[in-house]
Amino acid sequence: MTKAEIRDWIERFPEFRVAVVGDVILDQYIWGHATRISPEAPVPIVRVARRNFALGGAANVMRNIASVGATALAFGVVGQDENAGEFRNLCEQWQISTEGLVTAPERKTTVKVRVISDNQQIVRIDEESDEPIGSDLVDEMVRRLRTAIDEGRVDAVILEDYHKGVLVPGLVDATLQICRDKGIPVSLDPHPGNPFPINGLRVMTPNRAEAFALAGCFHQEPIWPLTEDEHLLEVGRRLQERYDPSILLITLGAGGMALFEDSGTPLHIPTVAKEVFDVSGAGDTVIAICSLALLAGADARQAAVLANHAAGVVVAKLGTVPVSRQELMDRLREDSEG
Repeated sequence: MTKAEIRDWIERFPEFRVAVVGDVILDQYIWGHATRISPEAPVPIVRVARRNFALGGAANVMRNIASVGATALAFGVVGQDENAGEFRNLCEQWQISTEGLVTAPERKTTVKVRVISDNQQIVRIDEESDEPIGSDLVDEMVRRLRTAIDEGRVDAVILEDYHKGVLVPGLVDATLQICRDKGIPVSLDPHPGNPFPINGLRVMTPNRAEAFALAGCFHQEPIWPLTEDEHLLEVGRRLQERYDPSILLITLGAGGMALFEDSGTPLHIPTVAKEVFDVSGAGDTVIAICSLALLAGADARQAAVLANHAAGVVVAKLGTVPVSRQELMDRLREDSEG
């Protein structure tokens, strides 16, 4: 990749519109300090200093898309509660379209509360409804997605599965059919709790543990170099046979990424992260940037390398945070000069 190509791809990001379909989550962070242990139980007492909310789950993919200047459209389910209002307000701040956000009065808006003391997360509290959504909600989301696609306002679709009940087979099948008819690429960030068959994907981005689970294999520790990791190579072969994605990108944490295309030898893309504080949300960044890079004209290897650089930015921050276009350009320039 030349610097000019990279700059051109990133500068083109604002041209594209990506619909993200999946499990939206509201992240709440409670920041404070713990200086003593509770007399009631052997747990720290956290004196709260501040609170803030952020977009999580599928909505973190949307936030990464918006952060680099592209247009994100939200397709998910929220409850009829105060947290849904907070979620919609955050979407408005990030200029994320909520036209596909369906309200289900009988469900709770999914919220993850993280208590952090002196930059160390000490507990997470989840409040959620994870029962599969009913046919009425599926039909409404499909109707709204079809309208946006028919009106030419969607260039790509990302299916983001956090196993909270939204990505049911009926919704996935309808989405794939609509996109096939219109020639719109579909990418999937999968969850092993939903191993239903999906074909015709442009990109599939499981992490190593998810890949092993989806392939029906016991997880094995990495072996380096990648070409000698027979367990991972077998997992890659199985996923390619089962899901037939054009691009299979398995994220390996500190080990970088493994890019599988066709039936050839996978390409190992080493990590470029200079320091790691928090890996939560890195997978969201990967699928967002990879999808946009492909729309901008990058090939599979180039898109994966660009996504790898973006992930290297976000893991150096605490909490689920997006990457900006400027941060991505700065990181690429630093790495090329290093």
